[in-house]
Amino acid sequence: MEIIDRFSVPRRRGTETPATIELLKGDLSAIPPEHAVDALVVSAFPNSYTPNPGTLFEDLLARGLDMREVARRKQEDQRSRLGCWISQPLPPDVARAFNFTRVVCFEPSYPEFVENSGFDGGNIEETVGFVFRCLNNFVIPEGVEGSGARRFDLTRIAMPLLATGNQRVPVEVMLPRLLQAAIFWLEQGLPIQQLKIVAFSPAETVVATRIFSAVASARRSGGDVHAPAPASIAGSAWEADLAGTIASQVIETCTRQLRNQLLGVARDDERVTIEALFERLDRQPPVSPSKAQAAVAAAGARYDVFISYAHKQDQEVRAFVQEVRRLRPHLRIFHDRSAIPAGGQWIKLISDAVHDASVFIAVLSPDYTASPVCWDEFQCAKLKEYNTRTSVIKTVRLYSEQALPPIIGIYSFVDCVEGDLAKLRACASTVLT
Repeated sequence: MEIIDRFSVPRRRGTETPATIELLKGDLSAIPPEHAVDALVVSAFPNSYTPNPGTLFEDLLARGLDMREVARRKQEDQRSRLGCWISQPLPPDVARAFNFTRVVCFEPSYPEFVENSGFDGGNIEETVGFVFRCLNNFVIPEGVEGSGARRFDLTRIAMPLLATGNQRVPVEVMLPRLLQAAIFWLEQGLPIQQLKIVAFSPAETVVATRIFSAVASARRSGGDVHAPAPASIAGSAWEADLAGTIASQVIETCTRQLRNQLLGVARDDERVTIEALFERLDRQPPVSPSKAQAAVAAAGARYDVFISYAHKQDQEVRAFVQEVRRLRPHLRIFHDRSAIPAGGQWIKLISDAVHDASVFIAVLSPDYTASPVCWDEFQCAKLKEYNTRTSVIKTVRLYSEQALPPIIGIYSFVDCVEGDLAKLRACASTVLT
């Protein structure tokens, strides 16, 4: 394999040394020792590991590694929630021969994943975020070691230009999104030190080189430090909304201060009425704010507590938040992500809010572990724990499921099943202690 270009990604959070993203050309079935990695990321159709002609799986089999056998030795299968699985370590002699230790397989069309996540299987280029949800799930070590800690020790990752082969997503569509997602998570402190993206055919190498070099040049020159954004989220007209943004922020700040002042002097029997009035105010539609206004307002906020939950549990969580505010009126609580519009800045604003908060509360349910949004929030919190080496995550089990994902199930939870609002309100006095 031959390196075409590379650039470094300094960390915005944590103490990890800068990461390196490399573009290479060559054959991933024949990784040389100088490019050895901990995991090879591949993509596949659901349960389809046949070595079809012209595929990486065919090349691996020709050299002695049958992906059908690797798939039978999964260590953790998260296809129903994240569309991916990770293999057990390859036998030492095989790992030495291929210069990777594990396989992470991404199956974005896996039926349960499509059903649970709402992912559009006909729009694979939008799955880049899912690729990193998969990697994050396996890469992020436990920030606070415990008896049930999971650790895969994956710091060097290699992947082809995912989904550009048999799944036929154009390189010019997939690669910018892949780079944008990679840069974001590496900046957040994801402990990957080397990410190798490998082009195989001459045609995809030409296109990938042009795109990658533009991003690398921009970073080296101190220009735009992120990969080109998808056209659908580019060109925000924030200038035209500036006056409205300032007004919105002033209103929000005054409302919050008024709420806290009233609760601070009210009697116990008056607080319920005050909370009810402000809850009604919160539910009123804003006075035609633009999405850009909402994003700027959310970006400027700072929170003590971040509450992560599936939108189907909105009613129960509102009751919980109301009780927390009754007991701790001065706490700044984030629990309504609808204030942050979807788009290129969504995950950054969520990450900032999670990292600013002292406590992260995950309200667990089957809907929670099926939600890509909830996975993003939880993984941001996991990274905060890892980067700060402090415990910030607390979990409340609101509705049960057969088995929690290991990354979430490692935490002891407050049990409020099945949707027990009395227990949920009661735990408001203990979960923050």
